[in-house]
Amino acid sequence: MDPVSVRTLLPLAVLALVYLPPALVLAWVDGREHRLPNRWVGGLTLAVAVALALGGLAVPGLREELRVAAVLALVLGLGAVLLALIAPPLLGMGDAKTLPVVVLMSAALGGEVLIAALLGIAVVSGVAGAAVMVVTRRPGVRFAVGPVLLAGPFLGLLGAPVVRAALGTA
Repeated sequence: MDPVSVRTLLPLAVLALVYLPPALVLAWVDGREHRLPNRWVGGLTLAVAVALALGGLAVPGLREELRVAAVLALVLGLGAVLLALIAPPLLGMGDAKTLPVVVLMSAALGGEVLIAALLGIAVVSGVAGAAVMVVTRRPGVRFAVGPVLLAGPFLGLLGAPVVRAALGTA
């Protein structure tokens, strides 16, 4: 198989086989209970990190991209945890702890996917928040952001062609 194909297919396989099943469970739990259980978030993060690391060992061409993805996940994750500690009404701690695995998975799929994922999360969360305020007729109502956050890599895959076109890399 062509090395470029392996470099593309490996992160997609991790997304479908390792990321998606626990992400669906987490989204369901957050939608029902407004919490993201630490065991599930930790398990998802560990499983994705191990799968991508093994992929990096198997496909040396992926190592640099995965290293960058890991650093971005760590930096954005620390920023999210700091924001959750400083301003809890803005971001729940469960969402902050989930962000690193979302960034790791999205960045492993490519830079354009990461940009599109973050934009998609922001837009869909904003629309959902506005809809909740319109329906409840009260500002400041909390709603589960976890399902939108966990959909980030998929939103990124959908939006990546738009980002490529906007950046002129299409």
